[in-house]
Amino acid sequence: MSSPVFEAMLYGPLAEGLDLNIHDDPPEAFEWLLEYMYKGQTHLPTVPLTVQIYQLASKYQIEALMTLCSEHLQATLTASNLPEMYDTAVLLEDSKLLRHCSQVVNHSPTAVLSSPEFGHLSRSALKHLLQHPLHITTEVVLLRALLNWGRCQKSTTSLRKVIMDFLPMVRFLAMTTDEFVENVMPAGVLTLEETSAILMNIKEVRDVPLPTLCCQIREKRLCYDDSLLRSVTLHTLHRFPRSKKSARGSIFVHSSQEQILIMNMRVVGTIQLGKLECKAINPTSGIATVNVKDGSGNVLHTATTEGSVVDFEEPVTLNPDASHSVTVCLEGHWPRGEMGDFMAAEEEVRVEGKMAYTEGRLGSVTLFFWSFN
Repeated sequence: MSSPVFEAMLYGPLAEGLDLNIHDDPPEAFEWLLEYMYKGQTHLPTVPLTVQIYQLASKYQIEALMTLCSEHLQATLTASNLPEMYDTAVLLEDSKLLRHCSQVVNHSPTAVLSSPEFGHLSRSALKHLLQHPLHITTEVVLLRALLNWGRCQKSTTSLRKVIMDFLPMVRFLAMTTDEFVENVMPAGVLTLEETSAILMNIKEVRDVPLPTLCCQIREKRLCYDDSLLRSVTLHTLHRFPRSKKSARGSIFVHSSQEQILIMNMRVVGTIQLGKLECKAINPTSGIATVNVKDGSGNVLHTATTEGSVVDFEEPVTLNPDASHSVTVCLEGHWPRGEMGDFMAAEEEVRVEGKMAYTEGRLGSVTLFFWSFN
């Protein structure tokens, strides 16, 4: 009743009797499958076991269970456990799960490539994954991932032969000489002649031919495309409610002086700030000037706006080991300096600090950023 495959195996023309011996299926996953069919079990277990159950559901054509497994994996997907389910997503051609995986790879490529489970990818799944843009800050991340994957294959052939198909995907020419010497040479996957030729090309020595396995691209992979922007909205954690009359009477001023919007802002995980939106920025004449500063008050970037959205011409890097502030200079409505704590998170990115109140209510500022950790 649950599986047309079981029906054919037990009662179809090829049935060999009422006993069915199954040798290839993981016992724990098969036991869970029986619990699902006979008792309606729907509480899925850990990701590795869910992956096995999903494969069995596909094998025995239990479509409702396939959907249940796919949705569960989508909901529990992270950068660290993505390699565990990527094989299955590719094998079963699960477009929804693959789309979620692609989002994670695009947003957190370094975490995916550095995952302890990365070495368990099949060759076909690895090839599929490497078709993503991989917005990593250095090619060393990709090289280390390939070396780790190659060693995990436990092959009797050399490491070079195991990863040979993927070496042309590494942009050696985008590395610095230090990165190449410290990471590529000790790996032993290139010959002395290849190493020498690539190093001279990194240094842009003329008329030195590149080895055939070397990618000719010099550009780094980071791409600040708007489609990859993420956002997090900051709300103040005001603990003492005030009346609307009190709020109206104390919060807004007209000033052309520099005012603090955010102070003591710290992030978990490096982010590149692309733009911010704050409805409190409401200039009545001219434009507003927005400054992003480091903890010492040094201006990292300046932008101007005539409305509530501020676009930065270049991404502003906010590092987790420093505090930052955002100030605004405008002629128009502006909160008078009341500051409230905020803490917000978007997946692995967390932001906290203090922010000016806006509109007499809990403050709200939205940060639009890139994060490729």
